Amino acid sequence: MADLGRQLHEYLAQSKAAPAPPPAGGPQEEPEGGGAGAWPSAFPGPGWRWPWAAEADPWLPGLSPWQRLAGAALCLLLAALCFGLAALYAPLLLLRARKFALLWSLGSLCALLAAALLRGPSRLLREPSRGSLLYAAALGGTLYAALGLRSTALTALGAAAQLGAAAAALLGALPGGAAGARRLGALAVAALRRGAALPV
Repeated sequence: MADLGRQLHEYLAQSKAAPAPPPAGGPQEEPEGGGAGAWPSAFPGPGWRWPWAAEADPWLPGLSPWQRLAGAALCLLLAALCFGLAALYAPLLLLRARKFALLWSLGSLCALLAAALLRGPSRLLREPSRGSLLYAAALGGTLYAALGLRSTALTALGAAAQLGAAAAALLGALPGGAAGARRLGALAVAALRRGAALPV
């Protein structure tokens, strides 16, 4: 057994000391996907790279891209489970408002964690928008009211603030920003007025 260990160390020392000669047909190119543990550099097509694969996130120094992808997939599964359970409580919203808001907020938190794992927390927090900060505050307030205070009224208030912040963030993401949202609202009001003026 000791002889086998010695031979292994010699072989490893040889492979580190001198690179293997290229085959007779010329230099061999590396396959598209890289080595067995490497991140595929041309996954969808030649020359395409994952936006976050090149730079390592300082907040996740020990995680490889595959580990980040697996963690994000797990977070997305947990988010889907929480959203599904919250949907089961939707018919009982008046009776179980705190459970619904808690499950919905936990699903949102898991979805945000999945995004943070994929893009990197430092990249997400580099330039946070006002809408995303408002949504994070409403999410934290909802979870605190549901878990810490166990107050149904404050949980419902936090959930309403969370929905309002999410709607504001989505409207802010429209092309044109707030002006685009106002224009879209004016078009919707004009369409409703024309629809009401039509004879039946």
